[in-house]
Amino acid sequence: MNPSTFLSILFTLSMFFIYHASLTTSTINFKSYQVVCIEYGTQVSHDIKGCLKTLESDPRIPEAKTYDALSIFIIDQAVKNSTLSQNFLKNLMKTDPSPAIKQCANEDYDGIIKAFKNALAYVIHNPQTAINYLRKDLTNVVGKCLGALKDDPKPYFEVNVLISNVYFYQAVAEVSLNHLIGQ
Repeated sequence: MNPSTFLSILFTLSMFFIYHASLTTSTINFKSYQVVCIEYGTQVSHDIKGCLKTLESDPRIPEAKTYDALSIFIIDQAVKNSTLSQNFLKNLMKTDPSPAIKQCANEDYDGIIKAFKNALAYVIHNPQTAINYLRKDLTNVVGKCLGALKDDPKPYFEVNVLISNVYFYQAVAEVSLNHLIGQ
């Protein structure tokens, strides 16, 4: 086959695929939580399917019609998850009373829950302030917990998983809140 004929066929096929790709994406209507998970997934190769599964565990989230409601539901789910995590750590303290677990379970998770609640209070009136609570306060207390764990000789895999959940909710909430800032 002549190289110019081959290139012509390849060009035609690529134009066909480009046309259909743009047609498909323009006709798909994603729900707001799906858009948030896609955006989250494109940031440093996060897990879109895991994001969808986690957010779908709260039946309010797939039904959210606005980013205001979605942000509220995500942050509320973060508060609930962090409260469960804190209870897990407090139970862990009964069998492992290390200073690191004690600090994370009490001081730090109190701060994590408070940061999420503070962000929740500002979703409607000032989403940028809500983001600031997530970025500053949450990052500060999570850093303290991680620092305490780093100084402890035991590897606390469970606690690291709980902290990664905090980071997940922080990131997804920020993505959702960013949709409110541009309005």
